[in-house]
Amino acid sequence: MNTYIVILFAFMAIMLIFGFWATTRNKETAEDYFVAGRSMNAYIVAGTYGASFLSAGSFLGTIGFNYAYGFAAGWQLIGTLTAMFVLATFFASKFWKFGYYNGGMTMPDLIGTRYPSKWSRGIYAVLILCIYTVGLAAMFMGFNTVLGMVSDIPYMGGIIVGAIVVLIYTMSGGARAVAWTDTVCAVLMLFAVVVTLYISLRNSGGFEHLCELFAQSTTPEGTNWIEGGALLTKTNSYLIFGVSFGWFMVWATGNLCQPHQITRMYLAKDEKTARKAVAICMIPFSLIYIGGLIIGAYGRTIAPDLVKYDTCFPYVVMASFPTIMAAVILMGIIAAIISTCSTMLLITSQCTSYDIYKKMINQNASEEKVIKISRVTMAVVILLAIFIAYEAQNIPGLIFLWSSAFAMMGAGILPSLIGAFYWKRANAPANISSMIVGFASTAMMYKWPELKPDWGAHPILPGMVLSFIVFIVVAFLTKPESKETIDKFFGKNMLPFSEREKMEENTGIKEI
Repeated sequence: MNTYIVILFAFMAIMLIFGFWATTRNKETAEDYFVAGRSMNAYIVAGTYGASFLSAGSFLGTIGFNYAYGFAAGWQLIGTLTAMFVLATFFASKFWKFGYYNGGMTMPDLIGTRYPSKWSRGIYAVLILCIYTVGLAAMFMGFNTVLGMVSDIPYMGGIIVGAIVVLIYTMSGGARAVAWTDTVCAVLMLFAVVVTLYISLRNSGGFEHLCELFAQSTTPEGTNWIEGGALLTKTNSYLIFGVSFGWFMVWATGNLCQPHQITRMYLAKDEKTARKAVAICMIPFSLIYIGGLIIGAYGRTIAPDLVKYDTCFPYVVMASFPTIMAAVILMGIIAAIISTCSTMLLITSQCTSYDIYKKMINQNASEEKVIKISRVTMAVVILLAIFIAYEAQNIPGLIFLWSSAFAMMGAGILPSLIGAFYWKRANAPANISSMIVGFASTAMMYKWPELKPDWGAHPILPGMVLSFIVFIVVAFLTKPESKETIDKFFGKNMLPFSEREKMEENTGIKEI
């Protein structure tokens, strides 16, 4: 009997039980299904936010990137913590207040309300739908990376198993199921990294000795991996300023603009809970990403000839622990994949059933109809993601596929996101043109690197510059939005809690 398979499948069965349990608490309203009735406490919101944040890109892609290219992967941690700080300080409470006072449940809700145009909502919803369908395929590929190392299950068999589990419990319980299962997954992820980090440092004789071994490692013949001491030097081609700043921008802006992460703020029971949830995540995130760098370095010292560097983390686990313990730790990787998949799947279903169908096609659609379309969308998206995973099975590293999605999202949405809450002059034409230019230019520079200017070491840099320029210029050349629209984002309800409370005492008015 394969111990790995027994334990991993037992874990997935538990996730399904959580999903069905959450179903019994659902009221089958759109608000309960999509944002869990805005009832979650700080620790559950932190769990679902953190688990949605961490993915196969974190545990397979990032650790594999460090295995192959050195400590340049550290820029992901710096960018990630920056995004979390900015979210907690400047946006978390605003997201929650927008959702609470305006009934917002999705990111296209926010964009469509601040920039009132069907094109604003529609274009954004379609872009999310396309990017997240591809993202789900990447996550399923990561699932198969782990499953393929511990069993003889064929490539497509592993992908289909993971897809079915995610589909069932996301479809059954909605946001409530996702929130609870995400919290369980977040605990497993932290456990997996801490235990593996300890073993990596112990077996290598400490961090200093590990760096010495890392610098002495070689590359497999015929690969273009960085070799030996270059992994640690400032002249590493992945550590030069332009590339380092580009990677920082990818994670700082991409994480700030990812709908599957920031819409977790809608689930909080109040605005303080939303801010607190993000703050709670910062210390464990630091531990997970720093630990990932060390695990990647240790993996290179014990197995410098891995053909597929995304397998570094599971290889280290299987080489360092007894079978049962290794299987339990590998659940942390599976947890990261499943938790991100479930949130992304929920977001894609919202884009179709709520943002496109209810808000743009049939505003009188019943909640039952919206939820039904949402569940059908999930099934269709899963099938498309499985097909894409089949077509993309030869991609060498998940981190590049994942980072490109983050870069396009950051370049396309950041100007509109900042403008929504911090620039009254921002308007729908600026939003639409900026989204199109940001997404398209960044995607084109990924596809055709020769389009990048000399100063644009990473596609996100010129893409972001173009997006902001277009946003500002178009906003000044066109009319501002109505006072009614502006008041939803700059009125009394958006004031800091202390100022709003003082105003309520003076006026006796609780809400606008």
